[in-house]
Amino acid sequence: MNTCKKILVCSILAFQASLLTFNVSADPLQDFLVDFKSLEANFVQKLINENSEELERTEGVLRLQQPGKFHWSYEVPYTQKIISNGDVLWVFDEDLEQLTIREMGNAIDETPAGIILGNNNISEHFVQVNMGMIEGYDWIELTPRNLEAQYQNIRLGFEKNKLGMMIIIDNLGQTTRIDFFDVKKNAKFSASLFEFEIPEGIDVIDEREIASQTENNP
Repeated sequence: MNTCKKILVCSILAFQASLLTFNVSADPLQDFLVDFKSLEANFVQKLINENSEELERTEGVLRLQQPGKFHWSYEVPYTQKIISNGDVLWVFDEDLEQLTIREMGNAIDETPAGIILGNNNISEHFVQVNMGMIEGYDWIELTPRNLEAQYQNIRLGFEKNKLGMMIIIDNLGQTTRIDFFDVKKNAKFSASLFEFEIPEGIDVIDEREIASQTENNP
């Protein structure tokens, strides 16, 4: 899995009052999270290096649901699914016919998905700065308190309480920009969307078993 996907998985989630001046919210993340239950959106994701050169462009669909469930599907130019039911994480590279399984645990609290889902410990995991209105979006910046995080910060841009953009800057100076379109708040999903049925004939790397063997054989 490349660095961009690792960041989305491992570092792959917690987005009130309004200021009268310029219609900038005092906390656009909390405004967004009011009555939040689920989210569906199409996205275009770009990986940009420190020289502002585009290294990769992908497109897909993101679906999130409380508590802690997500289905992040890349569809162009390759197919990859990142799915969690809140307890287990599945990362399926269809082109490689390879599946990685791991425990989700509390790791979701420090991921972009966990931020959008509105984890209750955002102030525990991040330092939040409200950046104000920039080019039509009301921005916040979240800097991880964990010094071993794989990214420097996450920025979220909102437009009228709708999530419009996410920018992640990693420790190598690369930027992941995700533009969201056709955003639907509180969409309804079937429970099966956040489960994964393992296809026959694929390579399975179950990190839960590896961790268990390591604990039993120090």
